[in-house]
Amino acid sequence: VDGALCSSRGWQGLIAYGCHSLVLVVDANSAQTLQVLERHKASVVKVRCVWFMVYYFNYHHNIGSPYSLRLASADATGKIIVWDVATGAARCEIQEHSKPIQDMQWLWNQDASRDLLLAVHPPNYIVLWNADTGTKLWKKSYAENILSFSFDPFDPSHLALLTSEGIVFISDFSPSKAPASSGKKVYISSPHSSPSHNKLAAATGAKKALDKVKILISNEKPSAESVTLNDCLQLSYLPSKRNYMLLLYPREILILDLEVNQTVGVIAIERTGVPFIQVIPCFQRDGLFCLHENGCITLRVRRASCSITATPNEEPDPEPVQELVYDLRSQCDAIRVTKTVRPFSMVCCPVNENTAALIVSDGRVMIWELKSSISGRNVRNSSSSASPLYSPVSFCGIPVGAFQNKLPDLSLDNMIAGQGASTGEELRNSFLQEVHLKFLLTGLLSGLPLPPFAIRMCPPLTTKNIKQYEPILAVGECLEQIIHCPEMNRFYFNLSNSSILVNMLHVFPSDHRGIEWISLSGFISFATSTPNNLGLVRNELQLVDLPTG
Repeated sequence: VDGALCSSRGWQGLIAYGCHSLVLVVDANSAQTLQVLERHKASVVKVRCVWFMVYYFNYHHNIGSPYSLRLASADATGKIIVWDVATGAARCEIQEHSKPIQDMQWLWNQDASRDLLLAVHPPNYIVLWNADTGTKLWKKSYAENILSFSFDPFDPSHLALLTSEGIVFISDFSPSKAPASSGKKVYISSPHSSPSHNKLAAATGAKKALDKVKILISNEKPSAESVTLNDCLQLSYLPSKRNYMLLLYPREILILDLEVNQTVGVIAIERTGVPFIQVIPCFQRDGLFCLHENGCITLRVRRASCSITATPNEEPDPEPVQELVYDLRSQCDAIRVTKTVRPFSMVCCPVNENTAALIVSDGRVMIWELKSSISGRNVRNSSSSASPLYSPVSFCGIPVGAFQNKLPDLSLDNMIAGQGASTGEELRNSFLQEVHLKFLLTGLLSGLPLPPFAIRMCPPLTTKNIKQYEPILAVGECLEQIIHCPEMNRFYFNLSNSSILVNMLHVFPSDHRGIEWISLSGFISFATSTPNNLGLVRNELQLVDLPTG
């Protein structure tokens, strides 16, 4: 995966991501590559699938005119290609400028057309396209460079633009015409450069902590000494909470309340912690899937509702602000990060929100599924620094028994009973079961390391071997380890079933030279070591039995 900091996941359980100039479509359930889309001439930088199933059913379709799975990809030259994923054909090509697209998104929350695609063209244009015909519907320019955007999930006419200097809030977005106003601009100083941010760690009490970050939001341009949103990685509305937004920085996540225009929550990483690179907010529950630089995916869930109270030496606030605290609930294993191997992107299942896929630079796709384990105990006997998570009282109309050990992990909504008000009068007198969440690796799509390769196909199909024949492709490569000792790897792919990786063997500690099959179940592999000071090498020849390795 090169220059492709992009991925997307649709409601069909498919994952699409860019790899060099290609777009790969992977089935998350079987961890198999279903489609490879080839038409781009430059590295793919953005990929967007149509997410929701209701998006298709809003429009007329029948046997003669069926709906099709659409996917949009943009490359480094600014070209956008809209694909029919099933056929692998390009339906439309769009080109506005020769610079990479900053961001793009399908307009699924409207019923005007199913082919509307909003894109940010550098440096400061947003353009609405008809992705079926390639027609430009309207174009709007702004004063600052636009980095990304986010739609309000509760009001499709509200759009937030993340710029190099601040955030521009648009309240009159419409597919039929360009926004008439330039929007409302607010400035948010970086928490790294704000003098009060350095005092945040030493503050005691929730009210003091939030008072330190209130100044981050203002209508006045910050001073020259204060760095603005240049180091902000992501902006997104919270789909689970109206009028709330998050800003992602490498070492903290800020939660903004847009009604009171202040920061109401800070998720900070300790000094020894691993920085963030991406966050995906959930809509079924107020939770955040966070991706870190070491490839670790963490799930943080909002603690039960609480208000900010004054300390004994302070006067009570006449208008208390609700504090948002997100507790770490689960995390997966990290990967070994090197100069060439690092996490690129993360996608989450938009329907169930209990599965996340990690895209790694070496071509791996790791699918982590969230599982729940339940230990029955009464709410009043529960004591923990973080508010417990509880299983639902009923599931699909069927009461959950007190001795049931496992809940169906169909979605995040079923795995967590609720937050805040749901632990009130309705559940106070009932027997609840506390939920513990953990990530399990349920799928792995392995990629090939860097070339050169030695590739050999197994012997051909004949009338004699037709019963035991399998089309196996052997790929040999030399992988440089950290200690600079080459180690020979063997990959085996079954080409009859979507090129599944059957096995991987470590054969030689020296540079590989070639592979020759001698039967359907064995091959000869030969390699040569690096010359020593005298110019001598070690030649190795091995006969490998494939069934036993």
